Amino acid sequence: MEELWVRTGGRLHLGQLDLNGSLGRFYGGLGIAINQPELEVTARRSKSLSLVCEHSEEERLKSIACEYLKYYGLPGVEIELVQSLPSHSGLGSGTSLTLAIGFAITRVYGLQPSIAELAVVTDREGSRSGIGVAAFEQGGFLVDGGKSVDSHPEDHRLQVPPLLFRIPFPEDWAIILASPNNERMFGKKEEKAFQSLLPMDREVSGAICRLVLMKLLPALVEKNLESFGQAIEAIQGHIGSYFAPVQGGPFASAEACRIVEYLRVHGAAGVGQSSWGPTIYGFTRKETQSDLLERTQNYVENRACVCATSGRNHGASWGWQ
Repeated sequence: MEELWVRTGGRLHLGQLDLNGSLGRFYGGLGIAINQPELEVTARRSKSLSLVCEHSEEERLKSIACEYLKYYGLPGVEIELVQSLPSHSGLGSGTSLTLAIGFAITRVYGLQPSIAELAVVTDREGSRSGIGVAAFEQGGFLVDGGKSVDSHPEDHRLQVPPLLFRIPFPEDWAIILASPNNERMFGKKEEKAFQSLLPMDREVSGAICRLVLMKLLPALVEKNLESFGQAIEAIQGHIGSYFAPVQGGPFASAEACRIVEYLRVHGAAGVGQSSWGPTIYGFTRKETQSDLLERTQNYVENRACVCATSGRNHGASWGWQ
C-alpha cells in the first residue's frame, strides 16, 4: 500500500499589526516560513487509527487525526511522526502539525481539500494563524490581515485571516535561532494574558503599520538587511512594551533579554522574539552565519538551544514512498 510523506518547516511570527481593533479588524501579523527545524509525517490508508510517535505527542496526534477522519468520513489511517517541531516555542508547531496531518490523511484517500479548509476543520476557537497557514501553503515572508472584530465564535471555523502580502525571503540572508530553557506561554495561559491587556493605543498600531509599509517591506524588496533589521527592532519595541505587563518585560525571560543583547552586540540585524517565545531570532548574511552561530552557542552553553536556519520560499513538500 502506498505511503505519503509530508515535510514542512516552522515559522517565525514577528509581531501583530493592530491590537486596537478600532478599524474593525484585530491582530494582523508578520511572519517568515523557515527551513529548520523541520516536521515530517507519513500516512497510509488503514481500517483503524494507528500512530507511531513519541509518547508525549500521542494524544495530540490522536485528537487531530480523529477530527479529520470524522469530518471526511474516513475509516482510519496509519500515521508516523518522523520528525517534530519543538512545541510551544514560537515556531508554529501546532498549525504545521495539524495541516501536515490533514494534508496526508486526505491525500492518501484521493481527496484534495484546500489548505484553508484543512485549517478550519480542527480550529474550534478560530485561533489558526493566517501566517501559519500561508507558511505551510506558500512559504516566504508573509503579512496577514487579521480578523474582523464583528466575527462571532460560531463563525470562526469558516475564516482564516486573509493573506495580504507575500514575497520570497532573500536567499543570501540567514537567521540565528535561540530557544532558552524557560516556561512556555500557550493555551489558557496565553488566552488569559491577552484578555488581561487593554487595547493597544491607536497611535502605536499606526506606528507599527507605518513601519511595515514604509520601511520593512521596501527593505525586503530592495534586499536591504540593515533597514529591514531596523524596522523589525522598532516593531518589536512596540510589541514588547505592550506585552511587558504579562511577560515580565519586553521578552519572555531574563535569559531571552541577555541573548537579544548578545546578538545585537555581535552584529545581528532585527533581533526579536517569535510570538510568545521563548525562541529569539536575529538576522545576518549567509557569509557571517557560521561565525555568529558558533559565538552564540558558546555564549549560551546549555542554557538554550541554538541553531541556524533560512527562509523557506515554498510550501510544504510531499510525495509517495
